Amino acid sequence: MASGKLTPRQKMINLMYLVLTALLALNVSAEVLQAFQNLADSLQNTAEQFQKNNHDLGESIKAAIQKEIETGSRKNEPLIEEVNRVRAKTDSVAGKLREYAIALFDEKIAGKDPETGRLKRLDERENNYRFWMGKNDAANGGRGEGKALEMHALLDTFISWANQTYARISGGKLPNAGKGFQDLVVDPKDNPYVKEKESKEKTWEYFTFHMTPAVANLAVIYKYVNDIYVVEAEILNLIKSKLGQVTFKIDSLVLVDAPRSEIVVAGMKFETRVFVAATSSEAKPQFSGTGSMKLEGGGYTAVFSIPASARVIPAGQRKGKQEYSVVARIPKADGSFQELRLRKTFEVVKPEIVVTSAAVQLLYAECGNDLNIDVPALGELYDPVVTADNAQVLQSKQSKKKFRVVPRGGAKTCRLNVQTRTAGQLVNLGSLDYKVVPPPRPSLRVFVNNDPYNGVSPVPRTATVTIRVVPDNDFAKSLPEDARYIIDRPEVKVVKGLAGAQTIGTLPSSRVAPSPFVRVDLTDYARGLQPGNVLYVQFSDVFRVNFQNKQVKQDFSITEMTFPITIGK
Repeated sequence: MASGKLTPRQKMINLMYLVLTALLALNVSAEVLQAFQNLADSLQNTAEQFQKNNHDLGESIKAAIQKEIETGSRKNEPLIEEVNRVRAKTDSVAGKLREYAIALFDEKIAGKDPETGRLKRLDERENNYRFWMGKNDAANGGRGEGKALEMHALLDTFISWANQTYARISGGKLPNAGKGFQDLVVDPKDNPYVKEKESKEKTWEYFTFHMTPAVANLAVIYKYVNDIYVVEAEILNLIKSKLGQVTFKIDSLVLVDAPRSEIVVAGMKFETRVFVAATSSEAKPQFSGTGSMKLEGGGYTAVFSIPASARVIPAGQRKGKQEYSVVARIPKADGSFQELRLRKTFEVVKPEIVVTSAAVQLLYAECGNDLNIDVPALGELYDPVVTADNAQVLQSKQSKKKFRVVPRGGAKTCRLNVQTRTAGQLVNLGSLDYKVVPPPRPSLRVFVNNDPYNGVSPVPRTATVTIRVVPDNDFAKSLPEDARYIIDRPEVKVVKGLAGAQTIGTLPSSRVAPSPFVRVDLTDYARGLQPGNVLYVQFSDVFRVNFQNKQVKQDFSITEMTFPITIGK
């Protein structure tokens, strides 16, 4: 049953039902079938009496409320509609269960005895089983696809409705010491009366209707009809207990709202706290209004969150007014409601993303481009999250507005998406599109004894030759951590007459520096050099080293990295 409050007669019927259900496991005799018929008759009579008692109880509650209304008190008038809803719901479910019972009297199942009006074939099993389980009894995890599955859902839905209704009327409390009405349909694994291990593995549908005689299932139906009337009686008695409760008096009421801010950026949420200035524990207001609502303070205060819409901002302007409304209904001592309304506006501003950087219009590939991304309209509420396609974004630990954007090599464009955290959510503020370019190449310069070399004039065999990488001046000033270079594996070669170039020396790679260099002292090679010989200094590669100490190959050809020196006297 759904609740512990049962009459002695109902307890006896439940016990009889359990005993006779157990007898079905044995060879069912005519006496047992007849006992089930008697049980079904008894349960049907009890259900009809239950229905009448609940009807009378409901009418008596409404009559008592009507008398209060006639004396000028309307505080309990809403309970009349509660009674009507409870009675209608219960009769609807009971009516559906009785339809199942009537279906068993069809000739296709058990038939009807014209003399007694009872079932004609009490022990009908096969057709009865197919009625309840359908053609595929293995469907839906062994619950079949017939009326049993339908009845299971019907009873589960009823208990869910009953618990919600009871809680609404009682102010949040549930029956059965807070546990609520128990489920009417219980699978064997959760049924303490089912002991056999094999049966524990079955579904309620299979266990209840598998090859059981039709008369037994008739008793099952009326057992559940009784159960729902027991639940209904408990809800009606709860409503009855509400009559005669102490009333209250309030002289004046004022609806107040307290917005967090009257200026909101489009895309974010306007939030306001609404409450009734004068209240009572018996006069809990009912709030409704624009946006989403969250109750606080036991339900006496409401917080409304309203998305700020950019549509209220006129074309060509940066801000506009958005309207919202709130209604509070407060129960009065006479049972009626006082309705309080407010209609206000807040200002929506268009978010403007302000970016400052040494190079605002473009980003350098594989470099740490530092950007300061701010939305001044948000003030302290600004808590940015910046992401990008084709780039890595690193937020500064010192300032939440500073970001280092590192575009991938080969990328042509980069879009930055700017969001802000607010109320546990990310709100989009806009996007920024940048062109991505490779950093300007450094120049390679040759010096002889610290003077620039023209690449043609003969060089004394005692001279010192220096080859230096010189970065672009603007790039080095803007991104000094990314304007560092390294010369990789330089070699010294010589060409004598018509012979090919021969390697006569190797030099260590340069250190990483803003302007690294390689120095060749010709006196080290004087013995092997004659006037007119051409000495070559050749780099294997030149790399740029970025702020992450990643080496990025520079786009120099082998010709550009080969420096001829003509030897003089």
